Amino acid sequence: MNMFDEARTISGMIKMCNMTQGEIAKKLGVSQSYVGNKVRLLNFSERVQRLIIAANLSERHARTLLRLDDDELICECIEKITAGKLTVAECEALVDVYKESKIAKHLGVAPKRERVERFEDFLKQAVESMCSLGINATRMTEYYGNKKYITISIEEYI
Repeated sequence: MNMFDEARTISGMIKMCNMTQGEIAKKLGVSQSYVGNKVRLLNFSERVQRLIIAANLSERHARTLLRLDDDELICECIEKITAGKLTVAECEALVDVYKESKIAKHLGVAPKRERVERFEDFLKQAVESMCSLGINATRMTEYYGNKKYITISIEEYI
């Protein structure tokens, strides 16, 4: 039984027995978050579920992909995860990049100052993501006249 079969079984039990996730968790001897996480997997389309199973991704990889709300982006991520044999931490960083790029597409509708602030937040989060993966990265902001310079340094690994 794969993760989606388990999720469908638990979801069916919840509906048939008219019980809460907490009550089902007690009956199964697991935590409520375990039940909730299983049921959330059913938010994927059937197509994405099949791709996740075919790619042999772990449940943690799948739960990370739930942060994306676009099937095409999810499919693209699945390809990259599979091709690069990405760990869950690397998958999380990849999803962060996709989410941040989606934000970047919407920057054009805000005033210029707000767009710059959003972009700075994006850079800050990107540096934090790199650091969480063990990459020594820093961000420095300097001002010269009426210009702001943002420098991101990444330690070279040989």
